[in-house]
Amino acid sequence: MVLYYLLALAACLVVAAAGFFTRKAPEKVRRVLMTATAALLGLLFFFRDLGGRPLLNDTIGLNITSPFGPQGSVSALFATFALWLTVAAMLALVTYPFFAKSISVLRPLVLFFAIPIYLYAFATLSLGVVAMDGAERAAAFYYRDILYALEIGVALGFGVMISFSPRPEGLTRAAWWRVVLAALGFAASAMPVYLFRVLFGNAPAHLTFKDMTPEHRIMIYGMIVVPVIIHFLLHKLNYEQKRYALIILSLGTMIAYSYNFILTDFFSLREWPLHICNTAMYIVPLCLITKSEKIYYFTLFINVLGALFAMLMPDTTDGMNIFAPASVEFWLNHYCAFFMPLLIMSLRIFRRPKFKQFLYATVAFTIYFLLVLTVNAWYGDTDFFFLNSNFIADKLGEWAESLRATTAELHLFGRTMVFYPSYQIPFYLTYVLLSLAVWFVYEQLFEISDLYTEITGRNKKIKADRLALEVALGGRSIKEPVNMEGTNKLILRDFSKKYSTSDVYAVKGANLEVEGGQIFGFLGPNGAGKSTIIKSVVGIQTITSGAIEVCGYDVEKQSVEAKRQIGFVPDHYALYENLTGREYINYIADLYGVSEEDRTARINEYVERFHLQGSFENQMKTYSHGMKQKITIMSALVHDPKLWILDEPLTGLDPESIFQVKECMKAHAAKGNIVFFSSHIIDVVERICDRIAIIKKGNILYTGTLAEIEASGEPLEHLYMRMTDQLPIAEAEARAEKRHADA
Repeated sequence: MVLYYLLALAACLVVAAAGFFTRKAPEKVRRVLMTATAALLGLLFFFRDLGGRPLLNDTIGLNITSPFGPQGSVSALFATFALWLTVAAMLALVTYPFFAKSISVLRPLVLFFAIPIYLYAFATLSLGVVAMDGAERAAAFYYRDILYALEIGVALGFGVMISFSPRPEGLTRAAWWRVVLAALGFAASAMPVYLFRVLFGNAPAHLTFKDMTPEHRIMIYGMIVVPVIIHFLLHKLNYEQKRYALIILSLGTMIAYSYNFILTDFFSLREWPLHICNTAMYIVPLCLITKSEKIYYFTLFINVLGALFAMLMPDTTDGMNIFAPASVEFWLNHYCAFFMPLLIMSLRIFRRPKFKQFLYATVAFTIYFLLVLTVNAWYGDTDFFFLNSNFIADKLGEWAESLRATTAELHLFGRTMVFYPSYQIPFYLTYVLLSLAVWFVYEQLFEISDLYTEITGRNKKIKADRLALEVALGGRSIKEPVNMEGTNKLILRDFSKKYSTSDVYAVKGANLEVEGGQIFGFLGPNGAGKSTIIKSVVGIQTITSGAIEVCGYDVEKQSVEAKRQIGFVPDHYALYENLTGREYINYIADLYGVSEEDRTARINEYVERFHLQGSFENQMKTYSHGMKQKITIMSALVHDPKLWILDEPLTGLDPESIFQVKECMKAHAAKGNIVFFSSHIIDVVERICDRIAIIKKGNILYTGTLAEIEASGEPLEHLYMRMTDQLPIAEAEARAEKRHADA
């Protein structure tokens, strides 16, 4: 046994010396050395772990059938923890060069968890080699025990090397708690499947994880509870931290799952883990490490479904003890195959799949299905995906078993390959259809998740806005304007709007100030951003950045009070057409709390102005387009708003009604109110507006008074065409020269 200790010590000194002599070398050199050391450590573990099955795998209780005999329970306990925890420590060390910069807890985790674990493994090295291969092989200097000694030495030397790297600032108490939680997570992910039977022996024989026994139901409930717990432990971390945590979880469980494999098993396809759920143990860490979404979507749609069915109908040997490694391995495998892809999605490691990704997954599943179909038929005694037996058919009844009666044979290279087309084809089609159902379920869950996220975000924003508003008001009532100097103004401050479905701003950095008593014209081509600004002012849609004030009220933080100041005539109106005109206007007046006296006076005025006396008591579904437009205008004015916004209001009106609307606009502005008027009819804007703004592609290009435009000598129509690049360049230059000459 002394030779193992000397070998581990020599490996430690060599690696530590390399770290010492390169401690002042350029960072690139130190990074290459660390990466090479991590790779060496990983290879030593890989060949040691796949070099054979540890004797602890067959151990039943610490003092029953352990490699140390009936009196060696303490030795068995120490060795079990050494072999278990070195896996967790190895994962921390091997991943260190790749994640040290992004994972702040990784360095203290290595120094205060991984290195102490390997020191413990060094102290119990003689017990570890016996636990793996028995006393006789250990005494004969067995190659796997040599690898274990070298692994311990390289790990300790690597720890020394890491200690030479620049130290970060001291950790807070909260950071130390994160290190402790991370250490527990590493240990839990690497827990070996033989642990329960080694520590506790066999469980009572009557406990079974199948046939919907109470124990089986508890395991099924666990497949929901466990991922929920993991999600809430990780969801507040940043992207790299969440991804790293899932990489460690997937690698640790993959190693634990692979306990029964040896390297030579992979030389034959019949020994490969080709069952649909087995593949998830290797696909998940692969897609997390390489960030491969295409690989991930296969496991999301295919493995999750297979794992769900497997846990409902577990394929475990009758009479198998629940603490047996094979039983623990079954549940470890299917738990991970079920919830790891879902965790990846819930933590937003990859983008949510569209139907296209489902189709890609279906193509990959088809390739997988044909592969295992061929392998099963080639070897004859394999049963990957249960395509070569009646395991699934037996669960479904005689009708399913009868489908296997029809066989087809293919003679190839001296082998007779047997297929069951009447069973295997419906099997494939059914699984694809069920996968499609899974996609539908995901879509519904995504919508629920988005709604929950949106509601949570809005609630947080409401609280933050309320607090900011109280600070801005300085003790004044929240019903008072936040800006007392803007009580008769419409103000846009660096307003920007970007829709969630687009990366382009509909409006960018718009600044505008409109005074009371003005009719303000808002001009721009279709898609310029006019409606976006108007809908944000009236509160129909949210503000991406910046601020909007209506008569001193902040549109976001005082939305109700701001809306009380606004009367809005949209470009596309919607009315309750089963109501009469009077009923509808009264309904709007009730919403704004207009007194009976005021509403009666205003209704009578507008009914007479718009000549609605003969139809005002009729249902609005009998109205023409122009009459409905008049009702919309009346509903916007019944509460006498300080800001009247009209978005293309003259469409469909007859000349007399257009005249009356213009008169209303002039009268409303004459009372000191703001009329904000969007139109394509430049002649109308030119005749009735005091000021205008021209907008194009979300940018306000020009603001000015009609008097200023008239003084410039350029007609408004030409100014608009030039600003929006709709006037030919030569003509624009000629007009500019003429204006200069006239001046």
